Amino acid sequence: MLRHPQKFTRNKQVARDLQCDAIQKYLRTRLGDLSYFGLPSSSLEDVSQWNPLLSCITAVERGEAGTEWIRQNELLVNAFRLGISQKLTLLRGDIDHILLKGCDPYGKRPAWPHDIVSLDYSGGLFYSDETGKPTRLEAIGNVFKNQSEAGATDFVFLLSFNLHKIDHHEIAQTFAVIRRDLKRTAYGADAVLDAYLKHDKDQARLKIYVTYLVDNLAVRHNYETESDLPAIFYKGNQDTEMMAFRFYFKKSERTFAPRRPKERINQVINRRMIEIVGGKQIFTNLGLPLIRANVS
Repeated sequence: MLRHPQKFTRNKQVARDLQCDAIQKYLRTRLGDLSYFGLPSSSLEDVSQWNPLLSCITAVERGEAGTEWIRQNELLVNAFRLGISQKLTLLRGDIDHILLKGCDPYGKRPAWPHDIVSLDYSGGLFYSDETGKPTRLEAIGNVFKNQSEAGATDFVFLLSFNLHKIDHHEIAQTFAVIRRDLKRTAYGADAVLDAYLKHDKDQARLKIYVTYLVDNLAVRHNYETESDLPAIFYKGNQDTEMMAFRFYFKKSERTFAPRRPKERINQVINRRMIEIVGGKQIFTNLGLPLIRANVS
């Protein structure tokens, strides 16, 4: 496994190592020639660790309002210091805006497709515009649209965020849809989903919600997520609650009729999570019940 000196928390470094494991596992035939698009931060922590695997890096940096250039310049200086400036392209501004509009505020467009897309958000997942439109979720959907239109046959998608301003209504409504579908195929679905909805940790519900969201966005563009990688949660800087997800996308045969995700929701529910505490991995289901398929 590739390692990089720790600059963030020990927990963050373990999460980054787990992401690297996924890249090496699913993209092993192209290591050294991979293209990256994402949010590496101005310190370029992840891409510097993964640099031996990469041939092309597209980094997005917004910076602090009013002094955006400081962080953006810091990123470029670090790229030069790390010896990766020749393979790096910088896009300036908000990544969600770039994904929705197709370019940064200066008209610079990201090239597609990429082997690795890493949305390592410093904020939460449920950001909306002034009209209440879920812009971040739509931006994530546009990743898969852009990848599909550019001909990507497979890629690794990494998603990280904190637990700030969770949209509990959105999650509850999604659980209602899951409940309706799951009751047809699984025994005791009501009791299991009720346990998740009543659990004191949002991470329990987000494990299901995010995987369900990504799987269903993927099939819109004829992708299937073929990985069974556990969701990750940990405390980052200033004890901020963080989650990280890893997905391997693979193009499926095109059909006109809409298809369901390959992965069944009961598999998602029964999959344990990884909690990182003090730099150590702990596999856990948070004391939640498992679900059983109906036997007919």
